[in-house]
Amino acid sequence: MIDLQYIIDKINDSQFIEEPFRHLEIKDFLCEEHLNLFINDRQIHFSVPQNSSLKKTFCDNHYSAIIFPGCTVDEDDYFARLELDKWDDIKNKNDNPENPNDEIGGFGIAYRLQQYNNLRIKRILNFMNGDLFKKTLERKFSLKKETNIISAVQKYLTKYEISPHADLRRKALTYLLNINKNDECEHLDMHTHLLKFKKEHEHIYGIWKEKKYLEKVWVPWSWCETVKQIKKNNTMIIFSPDHRSLHGVKLDYDHTSFQRTQIYGNLMYKNAPNSKRLSYKSLIKNDNNQD
Repeated sequence: MIDLQYIIDKINDSQFIEEPFRHLEIKDFLCEEHLNLFINDRQIHFSVPQNSSLKKTFCDNHYSAIIFPGCTVDEDDYFARLELDKWDDIKNKNDNPENPNDEIGGFGIAYRLQQYNNLRIKRILNFMNGDLFKKTLERKFSLKKETNIISAVQKYLTKYEISPHADLRRKALTYLLNINKNDECEHLDMHTHLLKFKKEHEHIYGIWKEKKYLEKVWVPWSWCETVKQIKKNNTMIIFSPDHRSLHGVKLDYDHTSFQRTQIYGNLMYKNAPNSKRLSYKSLIKNDNNQD
């Protein structure tokens, strides 16, 4: 039986970082033995000779393309556009309701592992979907409302992008753990940005804080500046979205030798009401009083 109490202890013992927004950054989250399970598992990490083989490789290893912000689930269209390097004409034209405007978004693809062949890896993911792990996170972040949890191994191919955003109001918690193939991945353009608004756009914090009936929408990269990126392997970042929790990602790398790989998870509030969604353009200063 795998003893995973150390994960609970690490969360309980970790200290909050306040900039650019409140979050936990826990290095060496998994013990070396458990990290190596993921790093060395052929279902988690694989290489392919060319893009034409990638779709079949994902299928054979029990991954599926998932509905995810900024992404398509049309694998054939994605790989056809990848082959032709044809992206500009479809930017922001997918069906994701979070991504209806120009200047934001992207057209990527995200895969989730649906069936774990390694029983030890399966136990770790079961633990991270379990009640003890969920309640530990709820206590650490003082979450009072009921939530649902999902934790899964996910891979993100090149061109995957989520413009700067502070997460939907119905999301209670987000957590990301880098389990990339090797430390060389730290030097590539494939990591999550933690951001803050540039001075001329700082008024948006106040809008999102005060007008809780408005959804926090995606905004252009040009409105923000990166404070740091979460690059290091086996580093877990956890945060409860609020009006300041700006983050984003934009990938441009060769995914045939390895893929950006994470344990991705979130807690979502049960029965959360829908919030009113406006274009990000309504947030521009001197035009922010629209309801």
